[in-house]
Amino acid sequence: MKKIALMSLAAVAFNVSAHAVTFDKDEDAVALRKSHMHLIGTYFGEMGDMIKGKQPYDAARFSADADRLAALSSWSYEGFAEKRLTDDSKSKPAVWEKKADFDQKMREFHDQALKLQQVAGKGDMGEIRAEFKVTAGTCGSCHKPYKYK
Repeated sequence: MKKIALMSLAAVAFNVSAHAVTFDKDEDAVALRKSHMHLIGTYFGEMGDMIKGKQPYDAARFSADADRLAALSSWSYEGFAEKRLTDDSKSKPAVWEKKADFDQKMREFHDQALKLQQVAGKGDMGEIRAEFKVTAGTCGSCHKPYKYK
């Protein structure tokens, strides 16, 4: 029941978050995006280390990381509503030039993060590995076309 409530909350947050924050300065939008993406990378990295055996698998921690990833994926859209760039922004102008595609990729990432969250709670490593791989792929699908290294 808790998972269903979290998934519902995350879905609602994703739908409202697209226009929830406005920025007076480009730097603020860029800082928010960088913060979101850093946190996503942190939780992905920890889960990936468990999947790869670089650190011991801890079911509770993996599940908590999947919960955090699902929540973050619903908020990661914020900061992309308006074209806001700075010299140190990693976003390419293509984010806004191909906005419909970018938005679709963000929704797919969020949907997949919700699936990983569900599977993580079951503890079946075969299923977890498969969903983790798909989730990482949906996350990475934005990197080449929309992010500078």
